[in-house]
Amino acid sequence: MAQSETEKDIILFIRIKEGNKLAFNIIFDKYYAQLCDFSLMMIGNKQLAEEVVADVLANIWIKKNTIEISHSLKAYLFKSTRNMTISYIRKIKSNTVNIDDSIQFQPTTDSNPENDIIQKENIASIENILSIIPDKSRIIFKMHRFEKLKYQEISQILDVSIKTVEKHMGKAIKIMRNYQQTHIQ
Repeated sequence: MAQSETEKDIILFIRIKEGNKLAFNIIFDKYYAQLCDFSLMMIGNKQLAEEVVADVLANIWIKKNTIEISHSLKAYLFKSTRNMTISYIRKIKSNTVNIDDSIQFQPTTDSNPENDIIQKENIASIENILSIIPDKSRIIFKMHRFEKLKYQEISQILDVSIKTVEKHMGKAIKIMRNYQQTHIQ
């Protein structure tokens, strides 16, 4: 029977607790970009988002002997990133989100000018739609659709019930459908 990603992550974390730097590097490489995108959605500044994530991941290594993770390393990392981002926001009193910065974290597979133009047009269209969705619903929508997190993981990360996640996803989808019906026909 194949191991799930969650089980693989727990094994890697156990190795990190043993001082295995390779296991730490694997976790770092696996989650850095996703965590940066997630933090960026809340903080609105690429450099601050990277700083937040660097701090979160550094704490994993520094506090490896005191951290206990029994269910999901991914959920733990996202929740830690959420909490640290909120702390940074409180310090700087800023919560502007710039979606253009999050694009820089996405790996580009094709460096074709025509594809770049199409991608920018698609992103602009998505930005327009996402900009009309309320903040909490937009964050949950992005976490589910772009970060591929399950509702249960989102509820753990944001410390809300699964019903709340479902409500916000429904709200975001409804707004997007209404926008599509009124603007794209």
